Amino acid sequence: MTDSVHVELPRRELGEDLAARLTASGLEARMIEDDDQCRLEVRYATDEQERLLGDVAHAIEGWLGEQELPLVVERADGGCVVRPPAD
Repeated sequence: MTDSVHVELPRRELGEDLAARLTASGLEARMIEDDDQCRLEVRYATDEQERLLGDVAHAIEGWLGEQELPLVVERADGGCVVRPPAD
């Protein structure tokens, strides 16, 4: 799949953090820097399992938020773990 979306950002630091979050959600994000512009190029991960895992984790996070449960979702061993946040 070659379709991608560009996300323009005001600072590189934001891009690095956002790229990590998008990658954790099963997307592929890479920084593109021009002379005066910073942006991310985002596309679906090529691996279908990674895409599925990202979608599942995202859906669980949404459900946890709706239920106001003090839990987090962690991706591990090809699946998801719902657990209390680290202290």
